[in-house]
Amino acid sequence: MQQAGFGIRRLGFGVVCAIALSLAPRSVAAAEEPAAADAGAPEAESADPPLGPWRLEANNWQLGKDLLPEVVLNRVRSGEYRYDVVPVDPADFKRLYTDKFWAASAANAGKYDIDAETCGLKEVATGKIPSFYFGYPFPEIDPQDPLAACKMAWNFTAANQMGNGQGATFTLNGIEGGGEFKRIKLWGHANSYQGRSAGEIPNPENLRSAVLTNVLEPTDIDGVGGLAKTVNDWSSQDQAWFYVPATRRVRRVNAATRSDPVAGLDIFADDVNCYSGKVEYYRWKLIGEGQVLAPVLSTTPLSQSKVGPTRWEVKIPYFRAVYETPRAAGAPWLVVENLKMVPRPVWILEGQSEDPYYNFGKVVMYMDKDMYRIYWKLVHNRAGEYFYNAMCAYHWSMSDDGELGAVTPNMVVGVNDKKNRAAIGGRYDSQFIETDFPRRYFTLYTLTHLSD
Repeated sequence: MQQAGFGIRRLGFGVVCAIALSLAPRSVAAAEEPAAADAGAPEAESADPPLGPWRLEANNWQLGKDLLPEVVLNRVRSGEYRYDVVPVDPADFKRLYTDKFWAASAANAGKYDIDAETCGLKEVATGKIPSFYFGYPFPEIDPQDPLAACKMAWNFTAANQMGNGQGATFTLNGIEGGGEFKRIKLWGHANSYQGRSAGEIPNPENLRSAVLTNVLEPTDIDGVGGLAKTVNDWSSQDQAWFYVPATRRVRRVNAATRSDPVAGLDIFADDVNCYSGKVEYYRWKLIGEGQVLAPVLSTTPLSQSKVGPTRWEVKIPYFRAVYETPRAAGAPWLVVENLKMVPRPVWILEGQSEDPYYNFGKVVMYMDKDMYRIYWKLVHNRAGEYFYNAMCAYHWSMSDDGELGAVTPNMVVGVNDKKNRAAIGGRYDSQFIETDFPRRYFTLYTLTHLSD
């Protein structure tokens, strides 16, 4: 029973956070550990990619040399991966965010600064932590600035928060050579208190965000719920609890368990958006720049359809993988339907936590220079050995009047290259956008009554 309880504890915070939710420039390939290539694939000279849509696969793998992390490109070269590449004009891609967001970002110039010791955000005028902001805090960043990486991380956070409140039902799927070996179904609801496109709301607990989750399947963990809160300060850990209906007990969980595998799968709570912790939890460093293939569902915003006074619904096509598709070739976890790869300019960042209970060592992340999305990350253990990569796919949505916009982490494909197996998280077929959750919704009372 003690071992089973340990598994539930890991699942609890993993489910909660699974929703929550050196400045020398180098190339994409220079920022990661070298990996052995498949000797069976022919060497070829690099060439310029086509201007229109094209497919990256084994017979032209060299076109991806400057567009993918090497550990991912090696699987293209071996025939395990293939990607449909869709070039998009940079100006059109920026229209995935609302005009309102870009205008607010421009207006933020000079308003905010970084606390050098913690990487925390502060107001220039007062030196205090802002109680609310909207848009990028740093619309222009000099890569030579010693605090550039921290500023980029805050722009990333601001983009996460613009979606107000959101919710969806989704799955976590463990996949190995023979196909799926584990499936968990759950729902998650999240609320932002800063950076909201719908404007400021009451925030008596001084939070940045809150997340509530509930497991639906399998039946042996049905009803297990989780609650996480991120406090708007520079020093505190995320607050997290989980609840098991069978024991009717609430347990507090350490934030460092974001680096524990979720329910024994090759996916981690910190994979949401490719990083789901507070900016201050990492020491950030800019280590290079380059281009990368950005995984997206659509190159235009999906429609937000109003279904209530404060709620909008978004219908979402499904990311189908090889293991679900008869006669499909490739790695079982390769997504073969509805995934588009857009070449995008990126900053290459390194993040590392000083928390001794956090299992990750160096994490290398590829962050969009305009959209501040992290599309890929390479994870090393605390001994410095690379073992895992995650592809983080997104979709954008927008209301008909262009006032409300959101970018949502639609899917994570986590691949453990040491074990040669993977997990896929997300892939929901609809979501909702909520601008006014009930005031007492994200509370321990709600957590303990989810199964009533």
